[in-house]
Amino acid sequence: MKTRNEKLQRSALSLAVHGALAAMFAMPLMVMAADDEVSVLTRPTSSVEVGVAGVSEKSAKFGEYNGLNDSGAYGIANFNIGGGSAYDAYDGGNGTLRWEMNGRDLGTTSREFGASVSSQGSWDVRIGYDELRHNVSDTYQTPLQGAMGGNNFTLPVTFGTFNAQTNPSARTLDAQYQLGAFHTEEVGSTRKNTAFGAGFHFSRQLSIRFDYNHLDQSGAKLQAFGNQGGAAYATIASGIGRAEAVSVLMAPTNYKTDTFSLAVNWVGDKGYLTAGYFGSIFRDGYDSLSWQNAMLQTTGFTGCAPGGACTYQTNVASTAPDNQFHQLNLSGGYAFSPSTKLVGGFSYGRNTQNDSYASAVMQVGGLPQTSLDGSVVTTHANLKLTNRTTKDLSLSAGIKYNERDNQTTSNTYNYVEIAGGGYSGISTPYSNRKAQLELAGDYRIGKKQSLRLAYEHEYIKRWCNNVVGGAECVASPSSDEDKLGLTYRLKAGDNVKLNVGYAYAKRNAEFNHLYKANTGNYAVAATINGGDYAGYLAYPYASRTQNIVKAGLNWQATERLDFGVSGRYSFDEYEATLGVQDGSSASFNLDATYTYSENASVSAYVSWQNSERDLSAGAAGGVPAPSVTVAPTNVFSNQLKQDGSSIGLNTKHAFLGGKLELLGDLSYSLDKSHYSTQVPYLATCGATGTLTCGDTPDIKAELVAFKLTGSYRIDKHAKVALVYLYQNLTSSDYYYNGYQYGYTPNRVMPTNEQAPNYEVSFLGASYVYSFQ
Repeated sequence: MKTRNEKLQRSALSLAVHGALAAMFAMPLMVMAADDEVSVLTRPTSSVEVGVAGVSEKSAKFGEYNGLNDSGAYGIANFNIGGGSAYDAYDGGNGTLRWEMNGRDLGTTSREFGASVSSQGSWDVRIGYDELRHNVSDTYQTPLQGAMGGNNFTLPVTFGTFNAQTNPSARTLDAQYQLGAFHTEEVGSTRKNTAFGAGFHFSRQLSIRFDYNHLDQSGAKLQAFGNQGGAAYATIASGIGRAEAVSVLMAPTNYKTDTFSLAVNWVGDKGYLTAGYFGSIFRDGYDSLSWQNAMLQTTGFTGCAPGGACTYQTNVASTAPDNQFHQLNLSGGYAFSPSTKLVGGFSYGRNTQNDSYASAVMQVGGLPQTSLDGSVVTTHANLKLTNRTTKDLSLSAGIKYNERDNQTTSNTYNYVEIAGGGYSGISTPYSNRKAQLELAGDYRIGKKQSLRLAYEHEYIKRWCNNVVGGAECVASPSSDEDKLGLTYRLKAGDNVKLNVGYAYAKRNAEFNHLYKANTGNYAVAATINGGDYAGYLAYPYASRTQNIVKAGLNWQATERLDFGVSGRYSFDEYEATLGVQDGSSASFNLDATYTYSENASVSAYVSWQNSERDLSAGAAGGVPAPSVTVAPTNVFSNQLKQDGSSIGLNTKHAFLGGKLELLGDLSYSLDKSHYSTQVPYLATCGATGTLTCGDTPDIKAELVAFKLTGSYRIDKHAKVALVYLYQNLTSSDYYYNGYQYGYTPNRVMPTNEQAPNYEVSFLGASYVYSFQ
């Protein structure tokens, strides 16, 4: 599975645009011409593509997932070859065997390979391999020594220590031994996936299928870790480690995951049934990550000068624990009549984790047990009945049930916190249950109009099993929500299609403002209401009213020209004195296509998306508790606003009787995020030396992309292709300022990582040979 996790703030619109752009330059360089449908069935076309490509500049962001992160030359290699005696049946033969082999992007680190063989209606076997390199960063710097993908990082003995409480403007690192130790690491993670599958048909009604997948992941991701403080646990010869000092490390991803599935399928005249098993076994090659810290606190500060033989505080953090998941599944359906059908499913799964805990140096008096011995049981059930009551009316009713029952034992853990103090933490094994009822009706009003009415009721319950010591698990034990939706569709002639919809939802949430948090000493007032002021509600657990309106229109203006337009607006209002007050989102899309000849067309689109969130918070002084109410004059506001827009143009032309084909794409997208905090009771909060309120600079990502592809068919079997791609990403994010030497907050080791910006050109040429 190829996924992505952007570091920049991105809208859904932008992600869609960027995903489309990624697909533009993903191999193969051109879409091989599709055979006529009948021809494919009677005699499949095999093809082989070879060529060479070049990338102008090195960029981890440009090549984040496509394997084109380095500048220089790349090979182009793709193939799809198939055959078998089953295709001879169209020439009078009686064979049933089919086979196929395919490879894609073999010249990059995003390569795929697969092969399959089957006997029609009897059995099939397949194997597969794919590789994906996620390039995280090529600007990360660190003074720590250790291989990317390893779990132990040390400092040079001559690096020295420094006072982490000093403000950045007054902090100076030694040019030779400290700044000179910083070096750039190319951080990334590689996933190698191997798959095997087989199926067998005992009869036309009964079959069995088995699939196995092995995922091997190596490399690292960037992750911030806090350093331990306190005289008793972080003292070295040169002083005491600065509590809560932050180090951004290359956290290893040394993972192996095996998944299995086995299913038995039965198909009858009126029904079907599938019984199956799914299993997943995850293993981490490491059980911990260790690193050295040179950041000391003022108390007890002696320091070790750069150039000396220094010792450092060593910190240890746990890595992901090994775990297993096993699930039994049952699904099926039955047609009582041509107009009435019932489908449903049930699954029961168990997730366990029993890795031993790491060293108990931070636990005062030791650990309550040697491992978590975690166990979570998941249960799912669904049932849906549909009925075609009349030729114009269809009705449906369905129920869904999902439960996550965390059966892990609750314990008291007496920690030494990161700042060096002690506190008691209670483990609260969280469980939840969701039940849904869905009713819907579709009514056709004549031949050109239809109406859909849908109702949904959702109930959620949250709890913990047998929490020790009196700590509480959740602030919102339950909620229920009613949703009502209405959609109208109109086909106004053969050229116009219209749809309009409205949805209303009301969530009523139970909330306990006397909730006692499970951190620190839960018996004191500081933990009541989760440590928040009275009236504060986290928005996922607040009562809410939601309104959604959406509409779309497709218009075939002429035989050559068509338009499409759609829009959506939603508004959420929360019943909370403090916390998120309301939120809204809006989107608009417009596209048009003009086909001015049989082999030539031009298309254009415009998209826009906006979202806003308004939050109220405050300061009352003293200890947060239900008895402490924030006065209206002490309430401040925070607004998050996100905007995304894109515009694009693409065209297709064919010349020389279809032998020469040109494709062109040009697009521009802009995404912005903006924060604004207003504190009316602090007149000086916006001053240059304070800056605890006001508007922050926009977080911005601007992308320009152009692609031109040409292909020329030499003869019936051969063609050549040429593709050029240009991309320019300009981004700015003030968050990266805090990574730079001289600008990092105190207690933070610089990484000098930069916001991604690139200007890259890609040129590729390939030769494609097709045969049958």
